[in-house]
Amino acid sequence: MKPKSKNERLRSAAIVKLKYQMLAGRLDDGFKTVFDGVLKELDLTGEEVDAYTEKNREELAQVCLAGDH
Repeated sequence: MKPKSKNERLRSAAIVKLKYQMLAGRLDDGFKTVFDGVLKELDLTGEEVDAYTEKNREELAQVCLAGDH
C-alpha cells in the first residue's frame, strides 16, 4: 500500500477534527490530547490542518454530514 500524500493526510485530519467539532459542539481537552497523537502520527501540525480546513471548509463539511469519508 502506497503512503498517503500530504494532501490526503491533511484531508483525513481535517475531517476528524471538523466531524468531532460538529458532533460535540466544541473541541475538549480529551479530543485535543488524542488529536495531538493523530497529528504526530500523520506528521502534520495543527496550523497546517486548520489552514487546509479553512481553504476547504464547505467540501469537508459536506463530507462530514454525509458520513462519506
